[in-house]
Amino acid sequence: MKTIIIDDEILSIETLSRMLLEYDDIEVVGSACNTTVAEGLIKAASPDLVFLDVELPGKSGVDFIREVKRLTQGRCRVVMYTGHKDSMLSSFRNEAFDFLLKPVDRNELSAVIQRLRLHVESSSHEVSDNHSADINSTVRREREKLIFNTNSSDFRVVSIADIGLFCYNSDQRIWEVVVSGCEEPIRLKRNVNYETLLALDPCFVQVSQRLVININCLMEVCDNVCRLYPPFDHINNVKVARLYRKKLISRFNTI
Repeated sequence: MKTIIIDDEILSIETLSRMLLEYDDIEVVGSACNTTVAEGLIKAASPDLVFLDVELPGKSGVDFIREVKRLTQGRCRVVMYTGHKDSMLSSFRNEAFDFLLKPVDRNELSAVIQRLRLHVESSSHEVSDNHSADINSTVRREREKLIFNTNSSDFRVVSIADIGLFCYNSDQRIWEVVVSGCEEPIRLKRNVNYETLLALDPCFVQVSQRLVININCLMEVCDNVCRLYPPFDHINNVKVARLYRKKLISRFNTI
């Protein structure tokens, strides 16, 4: 972790730098004696960790914490260190990562470094988990879409939610899909059968030999005729055959 020490006492900087040499994952890349020099150093080095003294010329170290956060887009952890205990509360209120008292005790420093490592590791896992979640979300979105071939070379990408039903065209001897936004049903390949359609997604349910509906579009069944939600509410010839009625009802909780 790239580290900067900001302290107006050169001896304190040298002492802390020597102590940090004991940690292989800590690299002191610079130091500053005031906040003006520190700003330029932070911009140039983009540190992961800053040890910040409370009493600095021109500007309090406690007030400078937020500036460090701003300059590093919140990535940098700030450890305040001072000889004054009364600065602890204000440091944490200004989002300091941890607090050390001068003279710095080796055991206390070790505890801070260990806590820092755990925090970095946890943050890395969180980023990884978020990345995995994004990937899974993308995969889900992709799986919610289907490709229908419109001819030998062209195809149309359709969201499952936009499919109202599949119907068998007896004249053409092919299945067609009714899709929201399409004026005419999309004709499917000749090798498509009802089993192919039912296997696409659990939301597709057969209600007769010639009809497969998207159950999420079903509003009610009245006199064995399915009424669908808009934009499919104009379709009024979707009848539930007696052999399929029981299976359709079984897809819902009945009260």
